Amino acid sequence: MQKEPLVLRICDFVTKYSVYALVFLTPLFFLPQTAEVLDFNKQALLVLLVFISVFALLLKTLISGKFEINKSFFHVIAGVLFLAYLLSTIFSVYRYGSFWGQPQQISESALTVICLLLFYFVFSNFFSKKDILISAIVLSLSAVIAELVGVFQIFGLFILPFDFAKSSAFNTLGSFGGLGFFVAILFPLAMMLLIIVKKWWRFFFALQIVLSALLLILINYPIIWWVAIIGSALILLLGIIKNDLFDGRWQALPMFFLVVSLFFVIFNPQINWLPHPQSEILLSQKSGLDIATRALKANPILGSGPGTFAYDFSKFKNPDFSKTSLWNTAFGKSSSKVLNSAATTGALGFLALLAFMIFPIFYGIKFFIRREENNNGPEAEKSPSQIYSILLIGLSVALIQQIIACFVYNSNIVLDFVFFFIIAASMGLVSERKQKYVLKQSSAITLGVTFVFTLFFIFGIGLLFLGGQRYVAEASYYKGLVAYQAGKNADGLKKLETAVSLNSKSDLYFRQLSQAYLINLQQELQNAGSASISDQQKTKIQTLVSNSINAAKIATDINPNDVNNWSSRGYVYQSLSNLLSDAETWAISSYDSALKLDPSNPYLFFQEGSVYLAGVSAQGISADQKSQLLLKAQKQLEKAVALTPSYSNALYSLGIVYDLLGQNGKAIDAFTKLQQLNPANTDIPKILANLKAGKSIFQTATPPAETPSGAVNKK
Repeated sequence: MQKEPLVLRICDFVTKYSVYALVFLTPLFFLPQTAEVLDFNKQALLVLLVFISVFALLLKTLISGKFEINKSFFHVIAGVLFLAYLLSTIFSVYRYGSFWGQPQQISESALTVICLLLFYFVFSNFFSKKDILISAIVLSLSAVIAELVGVFQIFGLFILPFDFAKSSAFNTLGSFGGLGFFVAILFPLAMMLLIIVKKWWRFFFALQIVLSALLLILINYPIIWWVAIIGSALILLLGIIKNDLFDGRWQALPMFFLVVSLFFVIFNPQINWLPHPQSEILLSQKSGLDIATRALKANPILGSGPGTFAYDFSKFKNPDFSKTSLWNTAFGKSSSKVLNSAATTGALGFLALLAFMIFPIFYGIKFFIRREENNNGPEAEKSPSQIYSILLIGLSVALIQQIIACFVYNSNIVLDFVFFFIIAASMGLVSERKQKYVLKQSSAITLGVTFVFTLFFIFGIGLLFLGGQRYVAEASYYKGLVAYQAGKNADGLKKLETAVSLNSKSDLYFRQLSQAYLINLQQELQNAGSASISDQQKTKIQTLVSNSINAAKIATDINPNDVNNWSSRGYVYQSLSNLLSDAETWAISSYDSALKLDPSNPYLFFQEGSVYLAGVSAQGISADQKSQLLLKAQKQLEKAVALTPSYSNALYSLGIVYDLLGQNGKAIDAFTKLQQLNPANTDIPKILANLKAGKSIFQTATPPAETPSGAVNKK
């Protein structure tokens, strides 16, 4: 057989090992240079390695003049999923965030999904069954390392040399739930690989199974145990149906884990000498379904855009949510991946995702019904066909588990990658017919391949360049936040300005920059004190005032659908009320715009009430104007307290307003509730004593200052 030319072998090598590197590194990869150390960096790795792999593949196709792909209707479903995300991004409420994912949900972004679909296409069509088996082993090797790190972290043995990793909550996948589902989903695959491999490799997969069991016990989420139960039961069922594939004694392993999982579900034992990871704060399934339903009514076909669930949550959440202890928490993800997809990509994306989930199972069932195995020889002499059938059992069970997880839990970039990997591997194993194409001169196929290569090369290079610039901007942004936390305001401001200059499309950077200018302004005013201000100081103060307002305005211009941008802009104007004559008007206008996007946010009503209350002390104000401002303040503060009865700051300000309006009884009621909420506060009893004695609270008693949503000391 004639050997392939060297250049084609190099292209093959690059394609194959780029994918191997991606499979190995995705569960493990992170970098400390950015504010989001996990998904942001994993996405950068995904984009880079997928580009390299596809580019090498297209180059080989052009040079060799031929290519082969599997004939499968499933490619059409993958194309529909791509189209759904593309259209949803084009018509998104924030196109930049939906495409790149940052500052929104990176795993939900169009760029991430497109790269995962490209990975699926390369892996399922151009990797042999042997390559798929090797990739599964590589993924298991990566999983063992990730699981070891997870176990060490939970036990407080911090082996990673980074400050942010000195916490039991950190692992290379993300949340405890994400790690638990990752372990449970790969568990059946590990069991099948244990059956397939020989000699010392079995010790490795036995280690993975032991680590998986330990992590499931440590995390101990009931829903993850249910996923493990379903996986173990399916392996037992398939083992009985396909008893010609492997020795029935292996069934003892899934049977054992089925019993263990049932034990933990039924009795939920708490082992005191083991560490107990904290539970995650997740949106309830009922709330997720309610928000998804309302979001679909608003945008039925394409949704609000990939990664924009936070906007749907703000706009469509039940007002009763504000009465819970989580009222000031903004959820960026729904209660499950499926509901998240329904809200953000509409009916088209939701149905495409369901089809992408279900059809591989259909193909797997069809494959096993048609295929008959004969295993009359000893176990060590399994044919390649039997090995790949056993591998497919593990992949099919893992896929069913992952589908269940998508209905009960949300996702991250690692879980999404595993999802696409399982589907691509399954389709690669069940596909037996390949269509061969030869690139003839002046043919339509040749023209099409050349066009695709040119398109991919130009767009790929462009995206890599923009992505690299975006990455440098994110690193500079993170350095700016760190500098502010260290009290180095001047250095922090320069870093944030650099981030904005490198990435002028990010509303987050401008929002944080406006707050940074405000912090530096307050520091400058404090330094000036009561002494006369020099011309140089006046110029600097004026510049900081102007820059803070401009940065806040640019953030709302870039993304007018983010409530945080309008809230931050309102706070900027509110903070400048002593320096600008019309600051209160602009502050109210900004908060009104924010309330249109988040109509049941008590913080926004409280801030508006505070602006009106502060206006009462303005010089030259008439009694009638003062009364009107107090009535407006009362109206907004009462709305804040109605939404969140335990909102102490709003109750405090409302009590002052009642007192200034001469409503002594209501003022006493407000401060009585405030005392019940803050029994350790020694000032409130004095205020109540004055009120009950018929004395008034002086207007100088002002509510505590609040930090706006998205301030510099937060991400």
